[in-house]
Amino acid sequence: MDVIDRAQEDLARGDSIAARDRLVGALVRNPTSPGILELLAYTYLVLGDRAAAGAAWFLTDKSDDDPTASAAFAALEKQYRSPLMMARALPIHAPSDWYPTRARIRLERLGAAIEANGQQWVPPRDVVYFDEDGLNSDDFYGTDGDQDDSEYDRTGSSYRTVRQRAIAATIVIAIAATSASVVLALVFG
Repeated sequence: MDVIDRAQEDLARGDSIAARDRLVGALVRNPTSPGILELLAYTYLVLGDRAAAGAAWFLTDKSDDDPTASAAFAALEKQYRSPLMMARALPIHAPSDWYPTRARIRLERLGAAIEANGQQWVPPRDVVYFDEDGLNSDDFYGTDGDQDDSEYDRTGSSYRTVRQRAIAATIVIAIAATSASVVLALVFG
């Protein structure tokens, strides 16, 4: 018997709290399951928490013009008037691109609303690659010849700038230091 069957049994017995807890726990292990998210939304409706139902449906392929879901989405927006607060209320446990198309569109609209308020938000499980003054994956490959040749150390198999080698060495040292401190903490902690 799977978690959905057990949650449905909980609901049939009138134990909505047990069903909710079971589904929330399962959502952590299976974050994009449409069945779990749908049943969780309905469970929140049974509990009288329309905004939480909207948060669960937000991550599904549920149509925005479905009457029950649209009322839940409206309750979610009403309870969390700030787009950033609403974003933080969503039960996201996976990268946003793992969710269905309608959910990704909702997340993109929400992200745009947050940016329009001058704030920043990245879904909790999304990976962000920084490309600022230091690191870029291109830093570890040869260049296309647009820099001065005197900056190159030509002893390696590929031509990398001294700056690129310094960045790579710094990263390796940081990883080694972090690993060593973890090992020491485990041994002597």
